[in-house]
Amino acid sequence: MSRPKAIDYEQQRDRILELAVRAFAEIGYPSASMAELAQTCGTSKARLYHYYPSKEAILFDSLERYTARLNAIVDQVRARRLPARQELSALVRELMAEYRHSHDYHVALLHDVKFLAPQLRERIKDRERAVVSALADTLERAFPQRMTPALRTPLTMALLGTINFTFAWLRPDGPMSYEQFAEMVIDIWQRGLEGEPLPGAAMPAAMDAAAAASAASTSAAIAGAASARADVLETTGRRAG
Repeated sequence: MSRPKAIDYEQQRDRILELAVRAFAEIGYPSASMAELAQTCGTSKARLYHYYPSKEAILFDSLERYTARLNAIVDQVRARRLPARQELSALVRELMAEYRHSHDYHVALLHDVKFLAPQLRERIKDRERAVVSALADTLERAFPQRMTPALRTPLTMALLGTINFTFAWLRPDGPMSYEQFAEMVIDIWQRGLEGEPLPGAAMPAAMDAAAAASAASTSAAIAGAASARADVLETTGRRAG
């Protein structure tokens, strides 16, 4: 007979996820044993196993919940039916507001998703792709003259890179707030995409079809390289601190 769930089961599980993800961010997923996670969470291994059968289950649940939150943010903004440029601004503001409180989850998403089993990893990647696709769609509606098939992926990933890697250097108690950074990004991107394209910025028409066909593989390559770049940024930030 299975053990009955405690009245505060959900609250305890949320606390376990928060503390475990913090441990993954601080010491790395490979180094975090269930015993160490139990100690971090202030509980016993037996009680931790009552909530999760493995540390992979903890990692997957944390990333699934986090990427679900990101998708919910995107869906809620788009449901407001704002003009495309206002929608883009709202997406940047809302995502940055989430990042302010999700540093450890973001680190785990960038560094540790590769440790999940293939089918679990693909579920998380699908959630990430949904955010990328939604942002690309908003950019395309906001600046149709700039979002050619060849530039759709590079421009989308450049914007996401601008806000996603704030985890490596932007701090809630720093000289610039998350809100101020969001407004700076909005201003730079709005003004930049409103201007004339730089000479040579657009690919020749003959290359557009090939570039569009390879967009998915390009996104995967960028995502794969992101973790390595994040390691460098985080290490640099620690040395600087």
